[in-house]
Amino acid sequence: MRRLLAALFLLGIFPAAARGDEALSVSDVWQVRSKSPLTVDGGLVLALPTALGTGLSSGVGAGVSYGRLLAWEARASWSTATESSIPWTVTQQDIKLRAGVALQHAFGRGRVGLRLGLGPTIVYESRLRNQGTRAELTGSALETSAAELFAAGDLQGVVALHVFGPWLLAVSGGPSLAIGSSGTVRGGWSSLVGIGWQP
Repeated sequence: MRRLLAALFLLGIFPAAARGDEALSVSDVWQVRSKSPLTVDGGLVLALPTALGTGLSSGVGAGVSYGRLLAWEARASWSTATESSIPWTVTQQDIKLRAGVALQHAFGRGRVGLRLGLGPTIVYESRLRNQGTRAELTGSALETSAAELFAAGDLQGVVALHVFGPWLLAVSGGPSLAIGSSGTVRGGWSSLVGIGWQP
């Protein structure tokens, strides 16, 4: 009995640190550690096709920006849409290349901004005549393709939220304008939902 009392006495004099005291807190795990003005992002692109009047063009896009309040950006995206009529099935691919600036403000874990991007949009269109092979059509009577270059611009609102470490959730979207070589003006919209990385 004396030995038990002596052991309890010694434990009370020399307390040991609990193992739970050394564990990382939840705030340490989700802490934002991004300090660089460089941001890289990419994700799913949804947009109105540049040359088709209807439909939804979907694909992928990516971009890089450098700066804090005022950032310089370069972006690229590819998307495709397919529409059908009685005689034809039309597939269009939009390749967008943009360079521009963004005005942005960071607060807490988030960042909001407005970006303006200018550059070319290349539209590649292929048309396939429905039931053309059954009618034994060949060549241009069965299938045609063409490409057109548009001068274009996008104005997008941007929201980015730091999830943990250098990783962000990024959402952007807004109106776009494209002018064809013949002077045709087409309005539309584009958006991106994806992830970003800021070292």
